[in-house]
Amino acid sequence: MPKTGFAIAIALVAALTGPASAQTWPAKPVRVVVPNAPGGATDILGRLVSDRLAPRLGQQIIVDNRPGAGAKVAASYVARAPRDGYTLLLANHPGVTTAPALSKHPDFDAAKDFAPIALLATQTMLLTLHPSLAPNTVAEFIAHAKARPGQLAYATPGIGTPHHLGMEMFKQMVGIDLVHVPYKGGAPAMQDVVAGRVPVMFASYVIAGPQLQAGKLKAIGAASPARNTQAPDILTFAEQGYPGFNVEAWFGLVAPAGTPAAVLARLNQETNAVLAMPDLKQQFVRIGFDPAAPTSPAEFGKLWRSDIARWNQVIRSANIAPE
Repeated sequence: MPKTGFAIAIALVAALTGPASAQTWPAKPVRVVVPNAPGGATDILGRLVSDRLAPRLGQQIIVDNRPGAGAKVAASYVARAPRDGYTLLLANHPGVTTAPALSKHPDFDAAKDFAPIALLATQTMLLTLHPSLAPNTVAEFIAHAKARPGQLAYATPGIGTPHHLGMEMFKQMVGIDLVHVPYKGGAPAMQDVVAGRVPVMFASYVIAGPQLQAGKLKAIGAASPARNTQAPDILTFAEQGYPGFNVEAWFGLVAPAGTPAAVLARLNQETNAVLAMPDLKQQFVRIGFDPAAPTSPAEFGKLWRSDIARWNQVIRSANIAPE
């Protein structure tokens, strides 16, 4: 066969076998890697989606918990996985998206190594205070902090968490000086906020809700475009005169970069169908998540890239050192 004819034949085979492999996907169980230990809210989120997605795909979905180093262990594993649609990551922001900027030796590129599939849910950060603090609005808190530069401390579950990066962005935006007190997890951080030892914290409703209901904590602002589903009486920062301040954590499905577009499209279609189920929305709210509106891979990709750029800028401006 002449070389040109051979090349044409190879190209034809590739054109035919590529779509065929996408059409027969999935031919075996799909693995969803979760960057958290079993039993937590993120793990439950992943299992709720996986349980409903499996029958739509006609295959078992295995939830594979790989906690460690924030989200870096799970993200590194998926970034190196075969690009065939059988290994997915339940990515959390900013856990996965900012991990390379917070690591001295990053082994994946959040912007290049993943193909976004669909946004699943968000978590609003609430600005919470110990009841002994006088401010009841965002403006009052800013004035209170400006009158006491370097005297107020705020708690976080750790360096690089949305609670930490959100407060650093807020400090830069309004010009206040607060002392960061990082903890090893949200529970011990909230424990000290409730005790009044560290009286300020950006917290999700998952952590703050029980304390708000018990009157041991107050929330003076929701850092999200819309009011929090679980606490609709709390005004947003925008409603209080601070538009554009958004500190939502979000969670979505991604695949290794290079996964066939047809597979991504199928996953996106079926995931959005699952997210439209009323019972799933109720379960999301019950465990502290706001269900996401349907997104295309392109729409989720735009959010993914913009938040990487936005939060990496916060990390640089705040001089947060990689670990």
